Amino acid sequence: MIVIISVVVLFCFLFLDRCSIINITTADIFRPKAYKRFTSLKDSVASDKYVITPISSAFPILFDSIKSEFYLRNGKGLTKIDREGNVIITNSLHQEEYSSTANFANFIPYVFVKNGVYDFSGNEMRYHTFSEIINRNNEVKDEDFKIEFEKTYKEAELVVYETDQNIDLECQCYPMYFKINTQWKLIFSQKGEYRFTHLSNNLEAKDTIGQIDFEKFPAKFTNKKLIVLKDDKHKRYTIESPGMTRNTDEYFDTYYTQILKEKSFNYHSENTLKVLSYKKEKYYHTGGYWDFPDWVTPSFEVTAFFELTYNEEKLFFKENAIKYYSKSSIDKGIFLYELPEHERHKSKVAFFYYEGGSNYYNPQTGETESGANGLYIIKPKSKK
Repeated sequence: MIVIISVVVLFCFLFLDRCSIINITTADIFRPKAYKRFTSLKDSVASDKYVITPISSAFPILFDSIKSEFYLRNGKGLTKIDREGNVIITNSLHQEEYSSTANFANFIPYVFVKNGVYDFSGNEMRYHTFSEIINRNNEVKDEDFKIEFEKTYKEAELVVYETDQNIDLECQCYPMYFKINTQWKLIFSQKGEYRFTHLSNNLEAKDTIGQIDFEKFPAKFTNKKLIVLKDDKHKRYTIESPGMTRNTDEYFDTYYTQILKEKSFNYHSENTLKVLSYKKEKYYHTGGYWDFPDWVTPSFEVTAFFELTYNEEKLFFKENAIKYYSKSSIDKGIFLYELPEHERHKSKVAFFYYEGGSNYYNPQTGETESGANGLYIIKPKSKK
């Protein structure tokens, strides 16, 4: 009888601990008091040398290895950050009809819009209206176009090709930008022109992400070319949103016609992120019509307590996360993006993207919000 009772008690204990929202092995009494001081990502998270703060920007995140500056997409424009993590320039260019950041295949500090170019490469943003726009309506004959193009290409110090500028599909042409001295010229390609490497049907012609080339006339970036950061543990680059598949090593290994030069860089990092503990808050509902009752295949929304070790400094925070039934560990949903090893001496700044929290309904706004999900910057504390 004692054995039977013990087995029943043990079973009930395990059931409550594994299948209910009651915290037993994950109760507060088993956590050190220091955990009460853990703050959310949206609040102040800091150590002696570093601070983590939200940043209102998006992917791609690009790095100027010469000036040690970062560029992040900001709406239709860019935000520029210095090596210490301070904003130098930020402009969303919301007034523009469209911009080249919608398809940031070229990693450069310029944003091309309908009538001109925004230059973010200096200490302040500058706008240049196109001095000439040629062949917008396919009005130039082939022989005249060849002469104009080759002459302009030879004179230009910067040459940038674009492929997605909301051009009329019936036009079948692509914008090509040339900087000659201080002037920018826009020339549209001939109708049906497919000599851009990414459009070639020949698989031997590679599609280089970071620089679009034109057959026999490669782009000219001089010293303006930028590079991407990477989360080496998840093999993801700062090209697009982390939820996209087109920014992973697996993607570049699969689609061998696409080349990213940074894939050959060493991004190995000793920095780590781990879950120290968690507390169950409620069941995580998947919303499927045929879902089993929560206690049958229990997944939980939890408060997870994190330890981020960054450059031998420890930063502690707590955040919402998901504990899935099919996984023994917490789904952290955090990606830490760093510079390649050979560039890390130029800046101590890094970025991470958090997508581990679940959406929730805010009765005050009447909208579904994503909590702390979003992009964050890790930067040195400002010196007083």
